[in-house]
Parts: sequence; C-alpha cells; structure tokens
Amino acid sequence: MLKILRLTCLCYLLITGGQSLSAQCQSDEIEIRLLVETDNYGYETFWSLVPGGNGCGVAPIASGGNANQVGCNGGGQQDATTAFGYGDNATVNAGPWCLKTDSIYTLHYVDDYGDGGASFTILIGNYPVHHFKSNGNNGSFYFKVALPLDYNAALLKIGTYGFNDLKPTAIHGQMFNMGASPITSVNVSYSIDGNAPLTETMTGLNVEPFTSAHFSLSAPWAPADTGNYQLKVWLSNINGNADLEPGNDTLGKAVYFRAPIPNLIDRYLADSVVIKTVGTSADGLDKPRDLAFAPTPAPTLWVVNKKTESSGGSTVTYFDAGLPTQDARLKKDQNSWHFMSLPTGIAFSYNGNFATSPGVLDANHQGGGAHFTGPALWSSDWSIYAEPSGGNGSHLDMLHQSPFSMGIEWEEDNVFWVYDGYNKNIVRYDFGDDHGPGNDDHSDGIVRRYTEIAVNRIDDNISNHLALDRESGWLYIVDNGNKRVLRLDIHSGTPTSNLTPYAEPLHEYKAVTGADWSVYIDSLDKPSGIAVIGDYLLVSDYGTGEIIFYDRSGDEGVELGRFDTGPGGIMGIEIGPDGKIWYVNTTQNRLYQLDYTPFTVATNEPDNRPAFSVSPNPTDGAFEVRFRAANSVTDYRLRVLNTLGQLVVNEPVAGRSSVRVDLSGQSEGYYFVQIAGEKGSRTERVLLLSN
Repeated sequence: MLKILRLTCLCYLLITGGQSLSAQCQSDEIEIRLLVETDNYGYETFWSLVPGGNGCGVAPIASGGNANQVGCNGGGQQDATTAFGYGDNATVNAGPWCLKTDSIYTLHYVDDYGDGGASFTILIGNYPVHHFKSNGNNGSFYFKVALPLDYNAALLKIGTYGFNDLKPTAIHGQMFNMGASPITSVNVSYSIDGNAPLTETMTGLNVEPFTSAHFSLSAPWAPADTGNYQLKVWLSNINGNADLEPGNDTLGKAVYFRAPIPNLIDRYLADSVVIKTVGTSADGLDKPRDLAFAPTPAPTLWVVNKKTESSGGSTVTYFDAGLPTQDARLKKDQNSWHFMSLPTGIAFSYNGNFATSPGVLDANHQGGGAHFTGPALWSSDWSIYAEPSGGNGSHLDMLHQSPFSMGIEWEEDNVFWVYDGYNKNIVRYDFGDDHGPGNDDHSDGIVRRYTEIAVNRIDDNISNHLALDRESGWLYIVDNGNKRVLRLDIHSGTPTSNLTPYAEPLHEYKAVTGADWSVYIDSLDKPSGIAVIGDYLLVSDYGTGEIIFYDRSGDEGVELGRFDTGPGGIMGIEIGPDGKIWYVNTTQNRLYQLDYTPFTVATNEPDNRPAFSVSPNPTDGAFEVRFRAANSVTDYRLRVLNTLGQLVVNEPVAGRSSVRVDLSGQSEGYYFVQIAGEKGSRTERVLLLSN
C-alpha cells in the first residue's frame, strides 16, 4: 500500500504550471528562485542569499523581509513591528537569479522573536529541490546549484515504532521523490538483524517529483519473541531503473517488542487488594491529575501535575516504577505556563512523543473572552523535554481549538483524542509532523470535532479521562458532568462541514457527524479516571474514592465489583506493563499501586467479602455457587445479571454453604453471578450454552 501524504515540500505540478518570471541565464548557470511562506508574524522574518561560506549580508546576491528592524542581527531582539517586512501567512516569490552551476551558496534566515517563523523553498530550474523551516533565532542553509537526477528516491523515515506490543507489525515509512521523473514503481526491502531480506515491488504509483509518499508493506513482520531487534529498510529499482543516488536509500532502526500486558482483573475481583504508596509530594507531586507509562522496556511512569495557572504544570517521572531501584525526577518546561497550563491529562504515543491537555480557558491568560487553548505535543527524550530551545519552550506542537481540555488519549502516531470542556464535544487532533522544539507551525494540523456528542464537565478541577481499546476501536469517555461513561467507535462518522479555526491556520478543521456512539455506563457520582484491558473496564470515582470494575463484553457496561481506595480525590488510573493497577489521588498528592494477595476467609472475620466458586462453567442451564465459609455470607444476597444489566436472580444466601441456580430458558451468553452486601461485592462470570 502506498499513499501520497497530505504534507509535501511543494507540489511540482503547481509550481511548473504557474506563471513566473524567467531569467536569461548563461550556459554555465541555472535559474534559481525562492519561495517564502510566512507564519502569523510575517514581519519577524528576514533572509539573505550570499555566496557559499559568506556571513549574512556579506556580498549579498539578494535579501528580503524586514531589513529595517530585523536584518542579519535581529534574531531574538523582539522589536519588529508590522510596519515593515512581509505580511502574515503570506506567500512571497523572490528571484529569479542566475547562479553558477555546481557552485555552493548560503541562505541565511532570521526570526526576530526566536521561535522560528517562515518556511523556505529553493527552486532550481523550477524544481523545488530544497525546503526547510526556520528554527530559533537564526540559521543558515547551504545548497549546491544542480538540477535533480532523473531517478532518486530518498527514504525519509521508518514509520514502524521503536516500541511495540508482541504481535504482527506493519513495516511502513515515508519516501521522497528527489528525482526529475515521477515514480511509478519502486522496490521496498527490509531485513531483521542482518538476515535474508524480504522485498516487495510497489506498482501503480504516481509520486511526482519533490513530493513524499507513505508506504506500508502488505505482509506484516511477525517477531518470534520479545526483545530488541535491528530493522533495516531500503529502496531500489525506480521504474525499472537504478537509483542514481543510493546514498539516501537506506535507514536502520532499533525496535523493541514487549510481552502483552497480563490481564489480572480476575485476581482483583477474587483476592484481597493491597494499596501501596509509590509516590508522594516529596517526589514533586503537586495536585497530580493523570499518569501514563512511557513506551520503554523498563517500567517508566510519568505523572502530570496541575500546580497553578501562573506557574504552569510539571511532570514527575518514575524510572523503574514500583521497583526497589525506583528513581523519581521532577521536570518543568520554561513555558509550561502556556503549553502545560493546569494540565488534566497525559498520553503517550509509541513513537516516543506524549501529549498533555490544558484545563484552562486561555493559555495566554489574557482575559476578555480569549480562549486560545488546546492539547500540546512533547518529546519524552530527556535531552529535549523541558530543556532550553529558544523563546517558546521545548514543546513540539500545540493546537488551540479546545479550551478546558479535560482529558486526552492516544490513537496512533501524533493523533490524540481530547475531551473539550469549553465547546462540550469530543475532538480528534492530528498534529501531523511536529514542528520541532519551540517552534510554532500549525499549518499541517487536522482537527475533527464530533459535534453530535454533547458532554459536560462537573467543573475545571475534575478531569474527564479517555481510554481506547485499539483492537476494537472503541473509545471510552468519562463524562462526569452527566455522571456517565460514553462509548465511541473511532472508525465511524463522516467529516462534513468546514469549521473556522480560532486564531491559527490549520490544514483541516471539520465537523464529524453520523458516528456510532452511546451511553455505556450511567448513574455514577463523580467519575474521572478510566482504563481498559481485555473484557474489563475500570472507572475511578473522584467523589467516592472507589475503583469500579465492569464487564464490557456487551452493549452496556455491567458492574462486577468495587474497591474502596479510601478518601475521595482519585483521578487518573492506568494498568501498568505488569498488569497491576496504578492511580493518582490529587487531593493527597500521592501515587498508588494496587496489588493483591490470595483471598482467604476465616471464621472469626465475618466482615470479609465472600469468596465463592461457580461450577460447572460453562453450563447448559444449572450450576452451583459454593461459598468457602458459610458464616461469611450471612448478610449477602445472590444476584445474577445478563449482559444488559437485567436482574435474572435475586435472593438472600444467609448462612448457606451453596446455592443452586437454574438459567434454563434464558438466552445463551454470559451471565454475572454477584454476591453483594454492605461490606462489598464479588462477581464471577458464567457462560450459558445451548443444550
């Protein structure tokens, strides 16, 4: 499979088909032009084209932008005004110039604010050979004046994640046509740990010169075991011809596969649960609202702190989380007051990036009805995250269409789902390619708003978290203002009408209608955290301090049991790589892990929740419920529910050692046997089969 990406350096057909000035160049010269695309602050940009190796403004061939207030020395001065230079979000054609063939030239660029600004495309003989985005205060780009080769395909990146679950995984990536001829076919090969390569010929393509395309091989890679692998991918045989520049054909990548997360929920329902304190305010926890495990071989857990609006949020990272070697480290970005303002959620992508959702109306804190806020993208690389990178912090991207973002979940690549507490919708954010640390290009962002899903937050303090089951595509959404949990099929719905973005350019901003969604759990108190594994759904309740276990195999969640963690204030919950349950309590400034020990019932401890067994299971109608200690169930009732939550059996079990249940005449499927009373409940699932 191969598709042309929405992001390309420039469309070759558009350039060659448009009108432009032409220079009368000599036989040893080539016509050069420059395309400058400004951001929201075009007046901050300046550029200078000089002979190779010369400093900015030394023997200039040409220059452009705000020479009056920026010029070669203006980077970081922040004194430019709109009175000079380029307009905002403008496209400027400069040139043409006749430059010597095979000679080197330098393009210097300057941004007065120091957060990067314009994008530059250098056209050599009408081919957009070089394209780059300015970064920081200033920089230089060196290029050689030469027409492109006929056949030259470059492998830009391997898209296969460096961290994966142990299952068949697609080999995919991004190629770029740097040649003068369209690519109609190409060979993509890969090898694992230097073993024999596998090759797939991709035909029927139409990759125009200087555009990029995404490829995905039809046969997935099925690793034999967990652990580290070395993946090598390369391109060859363009349209049946040799690639004339093989030096950019090949990339390698280290790939790690982890064991599947064990499903231990049955243990939590059947055994004694133990609460372990893992982190406290001494580690830097300050109103923690969410947590997420990073995609790393070792258990590395990140907790995001709310802190205050004036300070901005922070993170505490627990390396070797829960182990004797655990090490907690606090980090805070220099511009977290904007990019991580009152964060409510954190979610990791398997590509190593993570996103946070700010629970604030206006990330600029201007007042007067401004509402410039939405999710921010970050790198988990400690050499990048919260390290100096110009005047705009270390964030990789931020889109601003969701004030009071009350929760966030990852889908794929740089795609995240957000609970929009201001507009009261669920929104899908695709950051596209990140703009790099501290920059501000949002023009490749795609935002899709699910306008038919109406949600409502309790307030700005209690998060509404989301959890995605990637196998089925069901997204589970806490909606605490309506005391419920929603379920949305992320593969359903149709983008329809265009929406107008607030205060930033986007590649696409559309409403989505016709999605498949429903109320999945109702009548909760103050739900906040949510997690999913197998057929189980877990919801934390901020008001009661409980974690509630549900069976999610049906069209509605069926409660299986509850665990009382103690005081209210619980928000984000997560299932760790070892299958254990983790959560944060924002009012206590603590991080907890739930563990378990085998459940036993002693005759002198009548308050323990009952332990019981169901046999036979599966059953064709009748089964027996046996209690491990008769006097432990004196104040309990037996309830049997179907997958719709309808009560089928409801009777007391005072002092009885066993109860016979007959479901003959009921529809086949799963039923839930629950022993419930004032001290708590236990639930077992039984499968009824037809005779």
